[in-house]
Amino acid sequence: MSTAANTSSVEQQTSRATRIRFIVLSFLLVLAFLTYFDRVCIASAQKDIKADLGLSDSQMGYILGGFWFTYALFEIPGGWMGDRFGSRKTLSRIVLAWSFFTALSGAATGFVSLLTYRLLFGAGEAGAFPNMARVQSRWFPRAAQGRIGGTLWMVSRWGGAFSYLLFPSLIAFLNFPTTRHFLASVPLLSHFQAAAAWRMAFWICGIVGIVWVISFFSWFRDNPAQKEGVNEAELTHINSDRGEVLHTHEKLDARTWRALFSSRHLWFIALAYMCGSFGWSFFVSWMKPYLATAHHPGEKLQNWLDMLPLFVGGATCVLGGVLTDALLRRTGRTRFSRALFPACGFAIAAISMACIPFAPNTATAVGLMCLGSFGNDLGQAGEWASVISIGGRYAGTAFGFINMVANIVGNTLQPIIGPWVFHTYGWPPLFVLYGAVFATASLLWLFIDPSKRFYEDAADSKSHGFPIEPNA
Repeated sequence: MSTAANTSSVEQQTSRATRIRFIVLSFLLVLAFLTYFDRVCIASAQKDIKADLGLSDSQMGYILGGFWFTYALFEIPGGWMGDRFGSRKTLSRIVLAWSFFTALSGAATGFVSLLTYRLLFGAGEAGAFPNMARVQSRWFPRAAQGRIGGTLWMVSRWGGAFSYLLFPSLIAFLNFPTTRHFLASVPLLSHFQAAAAWRMAFWICGIVGIVWVISFFSWFRDNPAQKEGVNEAELTHINSDRGEVLHTHEKLDARTWRALFSSRHLWFIALAYMCGSFGWSFFVSWMKPYLATAHHPGEKLQNWLDMLPLFVGGATCVLGGVLTDALLRRTGRTRFSRALFPACGFAIAAISMACIPFAPNTATAVGLMCLGSFGNDLGQAGEWASVISIGGRYAGTAFGFINMVANIVGNTLQPIIGPWVFHTYGWPPLFVLYGAVFATASLLWLFIDPSKRFYEDAADSKSHGFPIEPNA
């Protein structure tokens, strides 16, 4: 049969394809929202938590930073578990663990217990994004990786953004006299009537995660071919631009582990992610105190201003995904289409962040923050798709490696480095630091080739994933 006839046949099948993959996407979107909501919501409740538990600002800083430390340490094991045992089992374990420790955070009695729960929460959530990437690589075609990744990052950013509004609103609702009266009137709930609202809010978040686990584990399958309702046309569409995909779970041998830790492209992406994470941490750490001390917008207005840059960044993730996929279709060049937007976006973020301390008013400062968030997230989909491409059938482990490096410095050490720079030199040098790390991330993308697997496998381009481009 001719190539044209084959193409026509595939197009006819695709037009009648089932759409089970979008139910998979729905599960991933809910999960992406919960990952950032559950990790950021504590920041919006820290005033109540500090008052109830008698915590100092420095103790609260250790609690907030503790999550990132254990999260970074367990990223590789979390990603490896997905490659070894499948994402269905691994994601269920991850969400169950972090939901349990989120709920336990509401039972904390002091600094030690809350710090312990946050450390365990970080270890429990580690591996979530590597396994989401792994699911995406198995359930969606190569041509859609940017758009799907961008959508996931949009929702995750919005999870963090809306936590500043939703979690305080949940606490306020739980403090309503009507709510308290209802709790007191229901026998099984009456002993919660005297509990602090922030505690009950954490318990509710934990329950939401457990509901997700029960639904996901009973419905999802790692291999699309094993999921009831997926027809041949949908399978053809999923594998249309990469050949047959291997869905067995394999052990990583010593040679593959050496390749993982010696891959130039993975190290450069990890360092770029590290710089990006360090820069992005401004929006969940220093943005609120900067606006409060430098521009005095008022508490109610500031809650909206805190959300705005994260909201803009989330929308930009989708825009970047659409653009990178469109450029790939137009040029066929993986390296150019995946690396262009991270390089340009980080450059925009660098300039924007360096200019913030010179803003004459609140509107200009917030506008520059939104532009910085826009730049940071413009390349997020391209970065995500690049890791999936370089990682191949070991995408979970590869993403775990990158997230480990990125979070150890980008999120764990930033709470130490940022305050030292601020207290020693003031606001302008702190923003220069953020601009410098974003500029470094932009330059690193000049040396990254997303078309190269990190491991050598002659069969990979035929049976395990995306085609390798020899001259991309």
